[in-house]
Amino acid sequence: MGFEDRDYYRDPDWQPDRGDHSAVRWLIVLCAIVFVGQLIDGRVTKWLELSMSDTLAGGQLWRLVTYAFCHSTDKNQILHIVFNLFCLWFLGRAVQDRLGNREFVAFYLLAAAFSGLCYLGLHGVILGEHLPAVGASGALMAIMALFAMWYPRQQVLLFGLVPIEIRWLVAAYVVLDTFPIWNALRGDPQSHGVAHAAHLGGLLFGFAYHIFEWRVSNWLSFRRVPTWWRARERRKSVRLYDPESAAKEAPEEHDLDAKVDEILRKIHEHGETSLSDRERHVLSEASRRYRDRTTRTP
Repeated sequence: MGFEDRDYYRDPDWQPDRGDHSAVRWLIVLCAIVFVGQLIDGRVTKWLELSMSDTLAGGQLWRLVTYAFCHSTDKNQILHIVFNLFCLWFLGRAVQDRLGNREFVAFYLLAAAFSGLCYLGLHGVILGEHLPAVGASGALMAIMALFAMWYPRQQVLLFGLVPIEIRWLVAAYVVLDTFPIWNALRGDPQSHGVAHAAHLGGLLFGFAYHIFEWRVSNWLSFRRVPTWWRARERRKSVRLYDPESAAKEAPEEHDLDAKVDEILRKIHEHGETSLSDRERHVLSEASRRYRDRTTRTP
């Protein structure tokens, strides 16, 4: 039994995941495959790592994503990939459950790119350093930030031993990553090989994603209806609402059950934010009918 299954470690809002986690599994598999490739041929790292000269100056923008699938092959830093993949498995599953597969992958990749830009902006542009970066830590920090916003009291085991609420762990990362950057800006760049700017960039992306209620996968879709238009149509439907016509258009009981099943399947696969206004209306109607059914006296 994992510690996330124990009630005294669990945030009141936490629900142990039992869904499909194919996106998380594939990300872990890809990281493992790339790591093996790095061990076999060191040129793999050179092709995929994040470097100022190749990424921005050379126009190889794909490195803003590919670096997140590489990890240090130094035998003294083997815990780098172990820790990252463990966090991806534990935290990523919960986040994927709420976002759905497509949105989770889009969130992960964009978080990696944003973290990479933060790293290049600080070390490459401001500090004039040209050390390449590898690792999924920036994207994982975004996942951790989002997880902490949803389940702030969920406890994790620090170093596998000490239970700590995830919100305090995130706060500790903010402090530990801010001080080295502050020192570097003051002329004392001692980062000890850690991309602190990428960490803070990931945390910032995760917080912004939650606060502004972003939906990354919609940004990549040309079929997305603008928010202002959906709001206009919603206001129009409220003004033109007719109880009698609405009752005529209400679905039959057996049709309603089938539609609810289809919508719940969509939530499971793509997350609740993928629902259209009409689908949300169907769920509201179903909730009302089911509630009336349970309260009706014989």
